[in-house]
Amino acid sequence: MITKKYFPLLVLSLLLFSIIASCNAEQPPTPDLQATAISLGIQQTMTALGATVQAQAATQTELARATNTPTPTETLTPTPTVTPGPLVIRDDFSADTGRWVECGQCRIENGILNMGPYPISDKGEGYLAICSDCGVAQDYKMGVDATFKDGYSDRGFGLVIKEDDGYYLDVEISTWQVYGGWAYDKSNNLWKNILGGDGWKLSGTLYPSYGTNRLEVDITSKDGTSTLNIRINGQLVRTATMPASSGRVGLVVGLHSLRVTFDNFYFEELPGSE
Repeated sequence: MITKKYFPLLVLSLLLFSIIASCNAEQPPTPDLQATAISLGIQQTMTALGATVQAQAATQTELARATNTPTPTETLTPTPTVTPGPLVIRDDFSADTGRWVECGQCRIENGILNMGPYPISDKGEGYLAICSDCGVAQDYKMGVDATFKDGYSDRGFGLVIKEDDGYYLDVEISTWQVYGGWAYDKSNNLWKNILGGDGWKLSGTLYPSYGTNRLEVDITSKDGTSTLNIRINGQLVRTATMPASSGRVGLVVGLHSLRVTFDNFYFEELPGSE
């Protein structure tokens, strides 16, 4: 039993305890620094994880778009069609390319084409070397350097301007300073003058004997008629007309027992051929 002696002390003690408790209740608790650091670290980690998730989601979205987006079809540029230019052939006979065909007495050596001499014959026919690369031509330019070498000097040689199955037209020159244009029909072994007049034409532009002469022709066609121009050593000596036709072209030695050399052959197809 508590006596009166100690009662005031007990009351005082209770009062002091109450005051201390009240003070403790009003003061905030001391913060826990370690717990705060841990909480802050968790928040930062969550923030980083959220950013990573968002970045991965954005990447997957872009990949999905790229996958689902059709690849654009490449527009193909049409290959331009090259318009072929005129056929041009130059032959200096530095090598045998196989261009000259149907020639029994032809040989290429020392930069020239030799034709003949052909054996004696009673047919009166000419001997041809056909330019296989020139094809079948109608309108064109053609030229060659021609030189008499040996044999009968009264016989012609030059250019075949149309040939078809043994029938051909040619332009010939000779050492006698004359030229002519002829048609030969193999079926009846006949020659025909295609330039009019009496046949051979005298021309002072021709070099006689063993001189080398440049013989050139050009043919153009219109309304079924071909115009033939003949040039000798660069000068126009004759213009003639004939029915338009096409054929193979080449070189000719007019008769047997004659040897001629040719050099610097030129052929150019002209545009607008009918």
